[in-house]
Amino acid sequence: MGFEVFLNSYDRGEPAKLIPMSLLESAFGAAIKLRTVNTDGSLFWRVEYETEQPPDMPKTVVMDGREYPLIAQDSSDLYISVDAAGERTDGFMAAGPAGNIRFYESLLMILQATHSALYWPGENSLVIGREDTKEHLHESMVETLGEPFLIAQPEQIIERIRQS
Repeated sequence: MGFEVFLNSYDRGEPAKLIPMSLLESAFGAAIKLRTVNTDGSLFWRVEYETEQPPDMPKTVVMDGREYPLIAQDSSDLYISVDAAGERTDGFMAAGPAGNIRFYESLLMILQATHSALYWPGENSLVIGREDTKEHLHESMVETLGEPFLIAQPEQIIERIRQS
């Protein structure tokens, strides 16, 4: 069973394609390892982060007589809706959010640069990166997910997820 987080931008209570794709490119940078365009025009990105290799994990694997290195990775799949020009998005879903702090640094960068909110299933699961974002959220979001929590550090996102 998977876990998803959603990041969406809002303008006066309505979803709005206000996030420049260039901001997502900057935020996730070198972690973007795979990019595809779906038939509906939406995007799929896989972001990956190297992580410490567990001591009991072999360094290589042999397949068909060839030896390949094994690299421990932490990843997340992003499903991104874009405007017709492919230049802006109203947000994305991250399936199986990565555990690496750099993933949460990327989310925080986007939250602080836009009127966007990060949320997930559960109570008290709504976070924002700017105080003025509150006025742009739809009231039903707050009723459903709880008062938005203003974050300033990526670790605060992880802590909120753990608490919900």
